[in-house]
Amino acid sequence: MSNGNAERNTLRGAPRWVHGFAWGVTGAFTFLLVVLYLIYRDTDVWLILSDTPLRKEHAFNEAVYGGIYRQRSNTLSNLAYVLVGLYVIAYAWWDYRRPTKETDPYAVRHPALMGLFGLTCIELGIGSGLMHAAMTPWGHKLDVLGMIATVSALFALHWARWIPSIAVGVRRWPTWPVAGFLAVTVSIFLARNMKMFGVAGNTAYAGLIGVVGTSMALEHFFGRTSRQYRWAVLSFVSLALAFYIWNLDRAGQFSSPESWFQGHAIWHLLTAVTLGSAAIFYRSEVPINPDSAGPDLR
Repeated sequence: MSNGNAERNTLRGAPRWVHGFAWGVTGAFTFLLVVLYLIYRDTDVWLILSDTPLRKEHAFNEAVYGGIYRQRSNTLSNLAYVLVGLYVIAYAWWDYRRPTKETDPYAVRHPALMGLFGLTCIELGIGSGLMHAAMTPWGHKLDVLGMIATVSALFALHWARWIPSIAVGVRRWPTWPVAGFLAVTVSIFLARNMKMFGVAGNTAYAGLIGVVGTSMALEHFFGRTSRQYRWAVLSFVSLALAFYIWNLDRAGQFSSPESWFQGHAIWHLLTAVTLGSAAIFYRSEVPINPDSAGPDLR
């Protein structure tokens, strides 16, 4: 398939401030977390703040400590989600500020949902980090909210490409505000009522990921755009490897509980690669026939 003269968006095309912003904010946040660890390493901050006692029984392999980070490695590894989220937001802001063409992908021409996806990645990093740092029920809810919100935002972005606008009277209205609102609303509802769904909720979550993956595969054969599928492959391979290591960690077969090298921390790093690769994948689209490209490219 020939892409004609359509120019594909690449990571190298971004200005330096995009990289400086993502790494700079992540670096500052990392420095703050390290300082807090050095100061409160032996102080059970969460017992003082929320009167939450230390839980000895949990679903993770890493040992629990009586300091500010009750699980050290599993807490700090969530910085990977924050870095990915900051990058996605920076790219979305750059796309919003610069001139775009009709041959640019939906994610570039309408960057609002990509920005929302970046925010959910940051929320996932903060929520999961607090969950492992505090080991409290409210931390767990923030973690669940982040997991659901990232997939919901990605799902909204994925399908808004297919239906970028709808006709109401004589005007066509963009669908991204509705898609974004639904992603946020559904995520909050499901996070607040996760216990109501039980095992069915986990099945539905996995099914949602499967629907997006299947749709990606179908688009390869029936879509009107070309994409860099190496990013989709990297996304799914990272997720599969992360899930394998996650199971080893839960079974206590990855490392010793006292080690900094924890399977669940590797899960955080690999799933951050999954999310980042998915974002790059959606920014890499170009029309197969640029001459016939229009506002509703898909």
